[in-house]
Amino acid sequence: MPVSVQALATPAKNGARIYFTAISERGSAISYSGGPDIGGGMMGGTGAWLTCASCHGPEGRGGIHTMHMRLMKAPDIRYAALASMPEIKGRARPYDFDDSRKTVETGRHPDGEALDADMPRWKMSEADLNDLFSFLKSLSN
Repeated sequence: MPVSVQALATPAKNGARIYFTAISERGSAISYSGGPDIGGGMMGGTGAWLTCASCHGPEGRGGIHTMHMRLMKAPDIRYAALASMPEIKGRARPYDFDDSRKTVETGRHPDGEALDADMPRWKMSEADLNDLFSFLKSLSN
């Protein structure tokens, strides 16, 4: 994890730990299903091999990268980018925790459209989801 993570408040700090390691400070590995079809230990296991940072990068900016000789495109997931995504334009409420939960757990945009199949469906507690959302909100624009 980047050194700057140490300055974060406790919820965002655990969120950063989850983002970079897929392990909660509560002592549990964050599990997932689906995700990149690249074989080996990556499918349907714990986050030991796959993390948010694996695809979205250390700053959450996403981009196109190579994973196991395969090009993948990951979106920018910093809060500023999430809060301005087309899927919430014209809506009365801003991007919020429930939108984040839908994305992380079910692989769906706030409008219900399915995300790319490369997005794993993560399984974590509500507290860990809140912490991860706090971390995404802390990422710089």
